[in-house]
Amino acid sequence: MSEKKTPSEEILNEKWDLCISNLLVKAGIGLSVGIVISALAFKKKSWPIAMSTGFGVGVAYSECQRKFNPIDIPGVKIIKPPSSST
Repeated sequence: MSEKKTPSEEILNEKWDLCISNLLVKAGIGLSVGIVISALAFKKKSWPIAMSTGFGVGVAYSECQRKFNPIDIPGVKIIKPPSSST
């Protein structure tokens, strides 16, 4: 039986595709929430729109960082297993 190996370019492309789509979705949701909050609560000021869109972009960015560098998650410590010497 032959194992099918995925080239590293495909893995990288899948990560980038996920990050870009995640960015578009989260920024769009932030924009939508900002428009609604701006219209309902702040008499059509523009700062809630910019702030909520920025929050969406920030969340997408942090998720991409975790996707590309899973070791750099704050609070996570990698423990090496004890070596068994015989």
